[in-house]
Amino acid sequence: MKDADDLLNPPFPRSKAFSTLIMQSLEGFKRYNLITTAWESGLFDFTVTPKTYQEIAKELGYQEIMTQLFCDALVELGLLTKRADAYVNSPLADNYLKRSSSRCMSHTLQNMKRNANHWNQLATLLKDGPITRNRKDMFNGDWIVGIAEWAEAGSVFNVMKAVTKYLKVCRWKRLLDVGGGHGLYSIAFTAINPELEAFVFDRPTITPTTCKYIDDYTADRVHVISGDFYTDRIGECYDAIFSSFNQSCSDPELIPKLVDALNPTGDLVLRRFKDSSREQALKTLEWNFVTFDGKKLGSKPHSSRDVVNLAEYVKHLKAAGLNILDIVPVDEMSEIVFARKPSKKRSTK
Repeated sequence: MKDADDLLNPPFPRSKAFSTLIMQSLEGFKRYNLITTAWESGLFDFTVTPKTYQEIAKELGYQEIMTQLFCDALVELGLLTKRADAYVNSPLADNYLKRSSSRCMSHTLQNMKRNANHWNQLATLLKDGPITRNRKDMFNGDWIVGIAEWAEAGSVFNVMKAVTKYLKVCRWKRLLDVGGGHGLYSIAFTAINPELEAFVFDRPTITPTTCKYIDDYTADRVHVISGDFYTDRIGECYDAIFSSFNQSCSDPELIPKLVDALNPTGDLVLRRFKDSSREQALKTLEWNFVTFDGKKLGSKPHSSRDVVNLAEYVKHLKAAGLNILDIVPVDEMSEIVFARKPSKKRSTK
């Protein structure tokens, strides 16, 4: 039996808190389906020039009135612009969703859909455990291209802005990009410094993709070294070592190898995820939907081996004899640790 007094004494917290949570969750689901449906239909390749909803419906095989409502929703989302009775791509869609755009986020959308499918299997994953994949199959060329899309869209610019503001990049002659993947940071550094030779070190399964980007940008002074930085030599006599978002800038075990490869007064530039960005429970749950060799079940996002927090990592850098110059934020998720190898002490003999 229900009690009428409950109608006069609503519970705390009020239902608004619950309805807000539900509606916000549903909004994300609506937007996801709106974006993926428009992308997969090829809409943004058709609305490069203004089209009426009747023309769009005919092209895509949709009902006319539903198409009009669909396009109006995309206008509200900021992906289409309405001009009189016609619809055309917004700058956002023209840059990132039009397939012919050099900044098209096709791999990002594929990754988004794959992640959504994982969330749809949440009950199964909770019961049976994570999906097991081969590390080589997971961290491959397609994975790197997805990362490169974000790098090209602004991440490289943000990092270059932070680094060039703090360091004299033009004094470098040799740069090593450890775990450099797509190589876009090295390409950008050589564009800034015409005297720089850059070397991108990554796994043999990744470096063919690196070579593709080097060719795309005609970056003749960027070279590739294939190997595993845990087990293989990374070279020596570098004026700077750069690393972004991988174990080489989070695992203390690798610090001695980085220090040995640097010239005296050489710069170590390490872009790490902020500690706070690893603590979000939703991201941690999603990170553990898939497991692979070397990854600990329950580990924080973007970690698979011995990742320590910033304070602990800085202690290890200092213990290796490096001078910590500064720690500078790049964006909401990341920061750069600037360190320098001391010059050789002069002999007193």
